[in-house]
Amino acid sequence: MQALHLIIWKNGSTNCPEIVDHYNLCVLTGEAEKINPHSTGLLHWEMTENLDGERGLRITANDSGGLFSREWIALSAISGVLKAHEAGDFTSMALRPLFTSASRNNAGFLAAILRCADICLTEEGSGGAFSHRCYPDWEKRLEKLLTISPSA
Repeated sequence: MQALHLIIWKNGSTNCPEIVDHYNLCVLTGEAEKINPHSTGLLHWEMTENLDGERGLRITANDSGGLFSREWIALSAISGVLKAHEAGDFTSMALRPLFTSASRNNAGFLAAILRCADICLTEEGSGGAFSHRCYPDWEKRLEKLLTISPSA
């Protein structure tokens, strides 16, 4: 089966299309502060829904330095990682297998997005800024994210 593609025009431009795999209904966009207290700028992200109803997150921009992948990560895959680590603290390395790209920043940037106020599935763990833990009600918070109506 061939993947469906949608062209999204950045900032209303007619000369800068971006191919967005099979995710095409925007649900939520936002910004997240980076986890490293010495980092500047924000991370920008999108949550979208594909034609099968699957929701995904992706990093869309970084205000400052640091390469990253724009690949979509299914919320169901993120949920699997969080479920495996819900009993205690974990590091961003736990999120690394979700990405096919080798960028070292991907996992840490996704961890920052999972902490931001709009997503809010994790918080800083007892090990400090680079440690994460799930909120006790993270599954209910995830369910709430899944009920947000997408816009075409």
